[in-house]
Amino acid sequence: MDDEERIALIRQGNELFNKKDYKNALKIFLATNYKDGIIRVADYLYFDKQDKISAIKLYKKAGHQKVIDDFAERAARLIQLLLYEDKKAAEEAVKAAEPIIKEWKPVVVSADELINAARKVEVEVKNDSSGGENPINSGKGKDKE
Repeated sequence: MDDEERIALIRQGNELFNKKDYKNALKIFLATNYKDGIIRVADYLYFDKQDKISAIKLYKKAGHQKVIDDFAERAARLIQLLLYEDKKAAEEAVKAAEPIIKEWKPVVVSADELINAARKVEVEVKNDSSGGENPINSGKGKDKE
């Protein structure tokens, strides 16, 4: 494309941009490699549409490194902040999960106490079963041949 054709296309792209036809304006700006136009569309995407990723791609195509560097720095700070907040939350969760009892005091139970407790449970199970029998020991539920 010669210079006159390029200039005419850039004017057409500017007209489309002013009419808010950003998609077609961008096509022309990319075809003519009109960096100022590409940057204007990127600014629109970045600030008005909040489409940061698409805008960064366009800034890169236009060679607008300063905006890319600023964006990368802000993104790195945000990631750092999020990681710091996660670390603080994890530390607080660990503190909250620490045992309330500071000293272990073992419970001593004799064998007789365990046997008596087991017998008491067995009696309760027998009384709760239908017919007063323990279904586990009575053979109920088993197939008899």
